[in-house]
Amino acid sequence: MIDRLKRDQAATLIRQFLHGEITSDDLESDWPTNKADQALEAVGSMVWLFYDDHKPRRMIGRDAAAPEEMALLKRYAAFLDADQPYEWPTANFIRIAGLGALVPLTLGILRPVDRWIKARNAKLDAAMDAHGDWNVWPFRNRDDWAGEPFPPFIR
Repeated sequence: MIDRLKRDQAATLIRQFLHGEITSDDLESDWPTNKADQALEAVGSMVWLFYDDHKPRRMIGRDAAAPEEMALLKRYAAFLDADQPYEWPTANFIRIAGLGALVPLTLGILRPVDRWIKARNAKLDAAMDAHGDWNVWPFRNRDDWAGEPFPPFIR
């Protein structure tokens, strides 16, 4: 189901964030949700990757969007503007890559958990790769998106 009103709100928020009119905190607190329209959760979780963990990010000055970030955010807004259903198998991209330095700090006790996390992530990535073209996400293929292709994040 496409929630046109909430997708329009989300696309407007992305554009305001991109142009430095609102901060990442504003974007997060005002982000619309609707469990029936998975595009809202998916794009919202991908936009979360543009936040700064230490302070609210306003995309001006030193915190201005890099060209790749601008292209991605414009594509996310364009998808929300389109009347296309979200067709990917995963809608939440907030995850950890592994336990890193915690493994040796725990003398290897957490190694099985680290392996499990990495295997789960690899399985999710494989499912996404098999489902469509990552370089045009959240669109499913290049026929749906005529703009510049960029992967949604560096893996």
